[in-house]
Amino acid sequence: MSAKDIERAGAIGKLISRFPEEWLTYQDWLRDITASYPALQARYRDWQATLIFRWRLLYFVIYVGSIIVIHQLQRFLPRRKTTAQPLDLDQDKNPFTSQYFFVLQRLATLLAVAELTLCGVAAFTGIMLAFYYEPSAMGAHQSLVAIATQISCGTLILSLHNIAGNGLIVLALIQIVVMYLGRQFLLPWFTAWISGLLLTVSAIGLSWTAVVLNWDQAGFWRFKIEMGTIASIPLVGPGLRAFLTGGAGISSLTLQHMYALHSYVLAIAAILLSITHLTALLYQEQAWKSEGSWLKRCSTSAQNESSPL
Repeated sequence: MSAKDIERAGAIGKLISRFPEEWLTYQDWLRDITASYPALQARYRDWQATLIFRWRLLYFVIYVGSIIVIHQLQRFLPRRKTTAQPLDLDQDKNPFTSQYFFVLQRLATLLAVAELTLCGVAAFTGIMLAFYYEPSAMGAHQSLVAIATQISCGTLILSLHNIAGNGLIVLALIQIVVMYLGRQFLLPWFTAWISGLLLTVSAIGLSWTAVVLNWDQAGFWRFKIEMGTIASIPLVGPGLRAFLTGGAGISSLTLQHMYALHSYVLAIAAILLSITHLTALLYQEQAWKSEGSWLKRCSTSAQNESSPL
């Protein structure tokens, strides 16, 4: 572990120690992360161990930082009777059931952090690409070729942008399944559930609008066929097609419309939805902790099962 990583972990600890309640709860977690580096270095190469270590620090900062923000906001917001009631697990004394829902809900939080990370990677690489991309029929494909062949690390930036976009779709779809199995479609999880669904739609929309931005043969004809399908929708089809293409045919104006939708509307929506999704999950976890810790419920259920009658 480099000296910068040690300083970074120490700075994070000093910052969080300014919030005694959160520091008391999560200081052991930060110590475990710091102490895990020798084991990572023994198992992986140096750069892999450093990458895993920094990812753990990043997740710690996002998770604990979100909780600190929520706690600080709660101090300024008026107290109201919340409808966020936990599932009635007291009716089911099976410890497996309690642990099952706890694992699924914690997995949903981890996936939300990963989704926000991918949104950040896609946004950063998208900004880098926007410096050189030309949304016109004559220059779109050539600008992408120039990025890949003439710009330093251009191929890496393009690959990261594509991987982040496709990975966001995969994680968003997995997140829906995980939240459904964890009963997070119920009323207390309404904000997280709806934001997760909208994030999935936004991720798919980003992938769809990116098809024509390459301005190659495959993307052009695929987009043309899809526009024909959209135009066949009764009543709204022709108007929607004209809005997306900017006119009767596919031209530079179409590229500009798709570029605006991709870079501004859908990209900003995806970032805001990913932040809302993670915040809603963390807020709901805190609401449940006020009613009773999941871990305490699991241990209590296990003790009840193991104790003699």
